[in-house]
Amino acid sequence: MLLLALAHACGALHVAITGSSQGIGLEAAKILLAQGHTVYHACRSEERAEVARVESGGGVPMVCDLADLGSVRQFAADLRRSAPTLDVLCLNAAVAPSTKASTPKTTVDGFEECVGVNHLAHFLLASLLQPHLTASAALGGTNRLVVTASSVHDPEQPGGAVGGKGGATLGDLSGLCKLTAGGSTMVDGAAEYDGSKVYKDSKLCNVLFCQEAVRRWGGAGGTQVRSFNPGFIPASGLFREPRKDNWVGAQAFTLFASLVGFAVPIKVGGERLAHLAAADDTIVPGGSYLSAPTGAKGFTREDGFDDGLISAEGQDSALAERLWLRSAELVER
Repeated sequence: MLLLALAHACGALHVAITGSSQGIGLEAAKILLAQGHTVYHACRSEERAEVARVESGGGVPMVCDLADLGSVRQFAADLRRSAPTLDVLCLNAAVAPSTKASTPKTTVDGFEECVGVNHLAHFLLASLLQPHLTASAALGGTNRLVVTASSVHDPEQPGGAVGGKGGATLGDLSGLCKLTAGGSTMVDGAAEYDGSKVYKDSKLCNVLFCQEAVRRWGGAGGTQVRSFNPGFIPASGLFREPRKDNWVGAQAFTLFASLVGFAVPIKVGGERLAHLAAADDTIVPGGSYLSAPTGAKGFTREDGFDDGLISAEGQDSALAERLWLRSAELVER
């Protein structure tokens, strides 16, 4: 315990990051390790976890397949045993289906893959590890939860809807369930699958989850919940499915986005994630949602990475509570 107290006194953190084998998760891991923190790589397979360890320059490789709630539970149990403390949990990994997809993929547990991975699995992981975060704080550490969200959760922001259609909305949550033949494929109860809208819905779930987590876990001495929009990062591994579906178009769009200046380099997204993981609550207060103007490259408030806009639906506290309760029902054994 003395060694843990000394490590915390020196500012060293124990940080778990989902999806740290590529994209902004990998970039954040590189930065945090270089700063002297311990990083636990939560990746979908042993192979990807080893890639994360090698590419980031260190850390502890672990398996956490977010498409399998059993794997999530096992990872949480393994981390509680192997990590003496956990200061920061970064819910970062995400999948995005092809925007042209008309048939949903499913998780091991039977949920639509995008919402199942991006929201439900992370909801379960946070619920399982939040007590470990709290226990770490009692030993002199921090108690911090960081969620990678997106501006596309808001239909009023660029990328949130195309031609005024396909914007995120969760409706009455009637479609948040295991998929059945002839049943709903979308959270709002729609039967027709929309590969573009479902990713936006999952990011709206992230925003609402944070709002309710602040209410339940925040407060004085509680978990510091913060989320952020990393910016438009077209080169991220997140978009592997859309790229396979239309590789030429995706490459052309990436080039255009970079030339006109609204694309953000992966390194900047990683700096933003690392900043939220390491910054104390005097710099990033609990409940913060940070974003930056389109194309901006900063990762601190001084450089424009500041309070972002949250959609009207993303501020709906009643919906946030219903989503939490419904999610808790779904991830129970």
